[in-house]
Amino acid sequence: MEIWRKLQIANVVLTVVAIVLSVAALSFPNVVYWAMWAWSLALWLFLFLGPMPVIERNKREHSVVLALSFLVSVLVAVSINTWLQEQYPATHGFSRGVLAYSVAYVVVALVLAGWLKLKKK
Repeated sequence: MEIWRKLQIANVVLTVVAIVLSVAALSFPNVVYWAMWAWSLALWLFLFLGPMPVIERNKREHSVVLALSFLVSVLVAVSINTWLQEQYPATHGFSRGVLAYSVAYVVVALVLAGWLKLKKK
């Protein structure tokens, strides 16, 4: 089996584990940190499989856009993390910050990869 197929299967398994941990966190609040890390890892793996190959292929021609997308994702992640601190102070910690950055970067990377695909056509 080729490596990309193995990574896709690993991503699905990790996502299922994240869902199970998220549901378990409803009964066992300490599991929420495990769930956040599982979601972060699943998002990173999805990022590696989905938008990053498109971004890497076009990195040289669009280096400024890549740097701006990184800046936007950091600003969005900080805003999300600050908002979550106000709404859910019990989940404050490094895990939540990593998850906020992961979500922000995946969204920005998907938008950037979509824009690069459309520009190429």
